Amino acid sequence: MKQKSAYFTKQKTKSKIITEFEKRVATKFNKKNKECIKMEVSKVNLGKGYIDIYNFGDIKLHCYQTNDLMNDESYILENNENVLLVEFPAFYDNLEEFKKYVRGLNKNIVGKVFSDHPNGGTILKDVKGYASKGTIKSMKEGTIHNLVTGFEKSFNGAFAKEYHEITNVLEDENVNIGGFQLKITYHDENIEIEFPQIGCVYTHMLGHDCHSIVAGEGHANVIIEQLKRYKANGYNLVLSSHYTPETLKDVDTKIAYLEELKELAKESKDATDFENKVKTEYPEYSGLNYLDMTAGFFFPQN
Repeated sequence: MKQKSAYFTKQKTKSKIITEFEKRVATKFNKKNKECIKMEVSKVNLGKGYIDIYNFGDIKLHCYQTNDLMNDESYILENNENVLLVEFPAFYDNLEEFKKYVRGLNKNIVGKVFSDHPNGGTILKDVKGYASKGTIKSMKEGTIHNLVTGFEKSFNGAFAKEYHEITNVLEDENVNIGGFQLKITYHDENIEIEFPQIGCVYTHMLGHDCHSIVAGEGHANVIIEQLKRYKANGYNLVLSSHYTPETLKDVDTKIAYLEELKELAKESKDATDFENKVKTEYPEYSGLNYLDMTAGFFFPQN
């Protein structure tokens, strides 16, 4: 039997979100399968960030909160034999502890899957890299390229700019990597990933109490329809790159926020007026840099 690494110690933890999630999962599976799935949740404290582990039985979901300047989140799926990595830390000072934790699981690392965060490529170079054609293009000349270039300058060398090598191009809707089932929705520059075995879905951004980057009313409508689809599918958790895992209650909150953004934009005379109205409506929200970008999209002439 493979031994667990002594690098970390586990601590049981139960947050409000976890409690709500456990109750919802039990109710869902009681109705459908006439049995209750018991899910254990534990926390692993690392040097800078921490890991929340959701144990679904045959598969564990490890969620790495980096505690970096952009609240980046990375994910590890673990079954009896393998681990699969989804998105990577974006700053150099997270990379070593992330690599050490992954290696400490003592499982075969079957792949690295990327949508929006393919940088941090100085570690785990021997692992196969998976990405869509849209993500690959974005890395070369699109949004990812522009953001990485900008962040490298903005963070004075702290941002891990090196890309991972993409060895496998994702093209199919249904993909199996090392026993992990992925159902993929393809977009121009990134992907959404459903993990049907654990009832979770990954998207780039959510954050129920954080401003989002919204590229105008049309984009807001697209996001709203996307989130309504998540509700209809009854996902247990929504995973994103800049927030801890969230529930469908958080999805409702974000839908209401997006609807309000559209209304406030109609009532505003320019970008500054719009930003002020949004700040007044949501005084406790973080991500003011995202709001500034959103204002520029809604009012490009300003």
